Amino acid sequence: MRYKYVMVELLPVIDAANQLGVRPSRVRALIASGALDAEKLGGVWLVDSASVAGRRREKALAGRPIAPRNAWALLLEASGNEIPLEFGAPARWRIDQALKIYGLDGLRSRLARRAQLSSHWALPGELRGLRERDDVVLGGASAAASYDLGIVGSDAVDIYIRDGIADRIRREHALQPISSADSNVILRLVPDDAWLLEGCRVAPLAAVALDLWAYPDPRASRVGDEVIARLDESWRAA
Repeated sequence: MRYKYVMVELLPVIDAANQLGVRPSRVRALIASGALDAEKLGGVWLVDSASVAGRRREKALAGRPIAPRNAWALLLEASGNEIPLEFGAPARWRIDQALKIYGLDGLRSRLARRAQLSSHWALPGELRGLRERDDVVLGGASAAASYDLGIVGSDAVDIYIRDGIADRIRREHALQPISSADSNVILRLVPDDAWLLEGCRVAPLAAVALDLWAYPDPRASRVGDEVIARLDESWRAA
């Protein structure tokens, strides 16, 4: 169902969400941040269809995958972390422009190459040792407590590691490949030449938000969505 109001075509939140391929909660967050134009009539939000179309165009333009090393530089910048000095002024400017124009929301699909996921099962006695290794970086739900995101962590382990040490970690902790639905260990394999997390214990907030957003659990996904919206809002205000 569509509405007309002062010559502007308005859409219910659910229709806008369907057109953008996101959840209705994400549309409401975009309205709150000013990223989508909307009117509130009778206590119900209606979204300007032109604003929705503009956002769809932005997402289409933001479709080319970002190389893993550049993806990590962007995630560090989005999180307010330091970028290595090897990324000069032109590279930093491009990263800042991408965040201001598209935001993390529009760049989600382009950042997928930051790591390759590998699902495993481990004996419960191995999980603590795996989590506490000094050559892993906590991601997803394993990192949520560090950012006070209100997600109660399970015993499952979600970590970023360099691809070059993946086989050693699998051997040392007797990790067995398994479907993601049955796994209690998620290894996020980052190409060795894209590893910008040296000395980090926890992944940048932007990366953790993307991890959570991709979870099948609705609550975790919603939290990830909210963090992405918050980070995008801070960049637009900068």
